[in-house]
Amino acid sequence: MSRITVGSLVKHRSNGAVGLVIKHTMWDSDWGAFHVKFNKPAVFGIATCEFLVDRADRWELVSGCDNQ
Repeated sequence: MSRITVGSLVKHRSNGAVGLVIKHTMWDSDWGAFHVKFNKPAVFGIATCEFLVDRADRWELVSGCDNQ
């Protein structure tokens, strides 16, 4: 089973925007988070974003390498 790592292609669960994970960080003491650069600007409400940092459970793996 693959997991999300730096270099993985991911999709944001709320709006389907697809991007590449460029960094991993911590969201809080319980959750990790990913910095994602979108393939094309993504629209979240009235904001248009090229990058987004969001909690790890809000991303879904599209493609990644299996390091096992």
